[in-house]
Formats: sequence, structure tokens, C-alpha cells
Amino acid sequence: MAVRAYVFVTTTNPGPRAACRAIRKIPGVVQADALFGGPPVVAVVEGRDLAEMDAPIDAIVNLPMVVDTETHVVREIEREAEARRPSRTTSSRR
Repeated sequence: MAVRAYVFVTTTNPGPRAACRAIRKIPGVVQADALFGGPPVVAVVEGRDLAEMDAPIDAIVNLPMVVDTETHVVREIEREAEARRPSRTTSSRR
């Protein structure tokens, strides 16, 4: 099972656009987007385990426009199967 983390990235100003473009090229990065508000960029990083995510996170940290990062590892919580939920359909027949 893959491990995923959200990496919130603070950049120089201007820098979010360039940071997104550079981050998206890093192997192990699944997605990177600019945000309105702070921090200006969020990246999604995946790996087989925590150790495998070190390289892409280190690569993000080492980008020249990156000032700071905050990484949050995702804690998977099982989702209930849709089949377990009772149907809420209505019928016009009685």
C-alpha cells in the first residue's frame, strides 16, 4: 500500500507558479497546485513507504524559491462501502 503526504510549501514572492512547475517534475510528486491564501503551494507526494518519500520531499525543500515546508503524512481511514448504506429511494406505488 502506498504512503501519501501533503507538503505545504512557502515560496519567495513571486514564486508559487515557478514552484508548482518545478515540483511537478519531481519523481514521486503526484500533484502540485497553487493556493489562494497561505501557504501558496501544496504538493501530494507518494511512495511505497516513508523512506521512499524522503527523496521527493528533499527535492522540494532544495528548490531555490522554497522558503519553508510543512509535511503531513496521510492517515488512511477506511470508507464504508456504498452497498452498506440503505437506499433512500421513494416509490409512488403503495
